Amino acid sequence: MSDDDLASSPLPLQPVVLSMEVDDDDSFESYYRLRLGTQVKYVTISPGTFDRDTLSFPVPSLPRFPDNEEWTIAYLSRDETSGELKTTVSSPTRLGIHQWHQTRIDCLDLEKTKSLTPMVFQAVSHSTILPSDTMITKIARFEWEMPRMEQETRAYQLLEGSRLAPRFLGHIHENGRVMGFLLEKLEGRSASIQDLDACETALGKLHELGLLHGDANRYNFLFTE
Repeated sequence: MSDDDLASSPLPLQPVVLSMEVDDDDSFESYYRLRLGTQVKYVTISPGTFDRDTLSFPVPSLPRFPDNEEWTIAYLSRDETSGELKTTVSSPTRLGIHQWHQTRIDCLDLEKTKSLTPMVFQAVSHSTILPSDTMITKIARFEWEMPRMEQETRAYQLLEGSRLAPRFLGHIHENGRVMGFLLEKLEGRSASIQDLDACETALGKLHELGLLHGDANRYNFLFTE
């Protein structure tokens, strides 16, 4: 290959880790959600492929992945005989969450400003279809989190217009597949014993909609006034 060929060849895309679930003992598979250019890809690493430190900071040890957009999931393992790193890619059909709100935004168009939990973070968007204020973002990072996210998305549909929950601002999609949602960020205080009657009234309205909260402690009530 000539110098001209090298100069014109596209540089490999540097993966950026968006989410990860690493098995501490390396007894089970470790899972990663990566940004690769303008796409989100998933990587599963078999036990025994890398040491624990590498699993925590995998990017320098990852192989070069195919440049095309035809794959979704890469599986990394070691050849049992040679010990060489093996990469297998696939594109399984991945179902998204039902969309009921008219607004949807690409997850890569959100700028994270503060992490709250592995699935929840504060973010801002530069899109004109969303408020410029900080929003609460909740996503299903991996496939096993999708049923829970589907259930919560449905709950917010039932709560639409009830004023019992933060305003639902839209769906979040990843490569076109809905996998999260955006909520308005509310400022307020947690409930106290003096708010017991108001809390019971709010729970009653929730039950009338056919919903059960499941964890009605004082910190899950927010008083904005």
